[in-house]
Amino acid sequence: MEGPRDGRCAANQGRGTAMKAPTFEMNRRSFLGLGATAAVAAGFGLAGCSPQASSSAGEGSTASAAQTVELPVGAPKGTPKTATWCAVPEAIADVAEEKSFDVVVVGAGLAGLAAAATAAENGATVAVIETLSTYQTRGQDIGTVNSSFQKANGLEASESDINDMCLALQRYAGNRTDQRLYRVWGQRSGSDFDWWYNTMLEPKGYGIEIPRWPMEVEYDPVDGEWFPQFCNQQEFTVPEGEEAGMNGGFPGAVGELEAYAKEHGAEFFYEHRGRQLVRGGQPNGTEGRVEGVIAEASDGSYVKFTATKGVILATGDYGHNEDMMQAWCPSQAQLAIDTNVYPSTGNVGDGHLMGMWIGGMMQGIPHAYMAHGTPGSLGSDPFLLVDINGRRFTNEDIPGQSFSDLAEEQPQTVFWQIADAKYPEQLKWSSPTHGAQMSFSGDIDAWNAAIETGDKATIEAMLTEQGVNMQYAWTVEELAEGIHVDAATLQETLDRYNGFAHDGYDADFGKQAKRLWPVETPPYFYSSSGQWAFMLTMGGLKGTEKAEAIDAWGNPIPGLWMAGNVQGMRFAIDYPTIVCGLSHSLCLTFGRVAGEQAAAADSSVTEHESVYAAWKEANPEGDAAGGGAPAGGGAPAGGDAPAQG
Repeated sequence: MEGPRDGRCAANQGRGTAMKAPTFEMNRRSFLGLGATAAVAAGFGLAGCSPQASSSAGEGSTASAAQTVELPVGAPKGTPKTATWCAVPEAIADVAEEKSFDVVVVGAGLAGLAAAATAAENGATVAVIETLSTYQTRGQDIGTVNSSFQKANGLEASESDINDMCLALQRYAGNRTDQRLYRVWGQRSGSDFDWWYNTMLEPKGYGIEIPRWPMEVEYDPVDGEWFPQFCNQQEFTVPEGEEAGMNGGFPGAVGELEAYAKEHGAEFFYEHRGRQLVRGGQPNGTEGRVEGVIAEASDGSYVKFTATKGVILATGDYGHNEDMMQAWCPSQAQLAIDTNVYPSTGNVGDGHLMGMWIGGMMQGIPHAYMAHGTPGSLGSDPFLLVDINGRRFTNEDIPGQSFSDLAEEQPQTVFWQIADAKYPEQLKWSSPTHGAQMSFSGDIDAWNAAIETGDKATIEAMLTEQGVNMQYAWTVEELAEGIHVDAATLQETLDRYNGFAHDGYDADFGKQAKRLWPVETPPYFYSSSGQWAFMLTMGGLKGTEKAEAIDAWGNPIPGLWMAGNVQGMRFAIDYPTIVCGLSHSLCLTFGRVAGEQAAAADSSVTEHESVYAAWKEANPEGDAAGGGAPAGGGAPAGGDAPAQG
């Protein structure tokens, strides 16, 4: 990716196709970008966050204001003292059956299946337990760095490019994430993708494509961009003869991970819900090595899965646990009830709770989430936006999914996207973000002729052909009537905006000149804001770059790894769409990391020495780095662990 800064991406707008590299020059940083879909399966007995929980996950019952509990040391500050669902439950004693494996994976989504396949491939005996009746998939994009396909299509990232991506992600998260995790992703996500595709998918006829690439115009994701968009996104196509659903080849590709794990001896136990981890020989123990997990079968009986090398938590998010949502992701709690895109009832935070109960540490709250939509029918392309009063309220050059919080703050959560007749020629200047149209595939000469002659039938037919659901008006007065705003106010907004466009400088919001398009050539096209919907939470347990869960001292908990949405410190504030498909890619990479680590684990290791803990024991009145263990409590009675920060 060390091409000249002024290089032009002079290929037609389209998608890369497997092992067929388009010919074009590219900008040095023009590098690599949704998340969405179809989970499968029915659940069973999902009441409660633990066998003794008084409030059922998903039902949102709350504890009495007078009833307080002792929270685990790993509960984040701000967790209510009335959170009975968070308290450590009584140990499960009535076990009906026992099984033993080297590695036990809890959860059969992308992260869990990648972990299971990797551990089994490396010689471990593996059990996978999953609450629902089959494996789970969502969405279709996977954003990697330097896969073979990306390199073949001219998208090779240098060390400098990788550093830019990691820093951009860290800035997006307000420096509240662990940048070491991004570095691991940047260094190995491409090879992890190659392992998946070359080993399991290409032999079955799956293909790869890169949406919104190559671009028609030069694009530098760093210089001059408020929200950089790295073109990392890849999608799978289905084998010839198969019908692609909404998520293309992704669901089938995840299924191939399950098949590969089974081929290497992994055993799957569906309709088995992980309930309590076994540490130091005790359910919910807080010392020693994690040695297994107790699961609840669909008939209500308990099965103990011993893990001689360790357990990998890959239990997903907690979007269907109303209590956890209210406590740790309150801004999205109601949206998660009203518009949850994923109906899977298995994501209730089991792994988060089990990890805390044995000494794991939850990252600070509020947690990040994925709750996205698009500003209008033209998607995330940066056309003029006005609120229900006809006033502009933002720099429109923001990816649609990064726009969700501001969208929710608008009056009545409604606003309008407006473009003029020249919009088809402006699309190519958009950034390659989630939900962007990026191109007009129709005959531009025919479009311009229809505009000039006022041929409504042709205009409407071409809009339909583009999949664009927009209304249009030939005057500003008609436009104002169509969007139900005062015509004088709207005219004032347009005059000011068009003045900025002609001057090449946005004095109100700083929008880039290359995307500051005037709205002055009728007809004027408009659509209302799209529906914002909740997808999932993205906060989890703290850990290391080796996917190990850590305790209050920052030491790895022997025998416990994690991957996917139970793994913390990957995201903060909101899901960063600046790298499209990042969540899936992190699931794959850290599933692989966890599988490798668990398969190679030394089961004799029962504790990791803490230098700070040893110093504190030797200097009980001492002060290190400004005060030793943080003040404010948080350690269990009689303990010496620092409070969670």
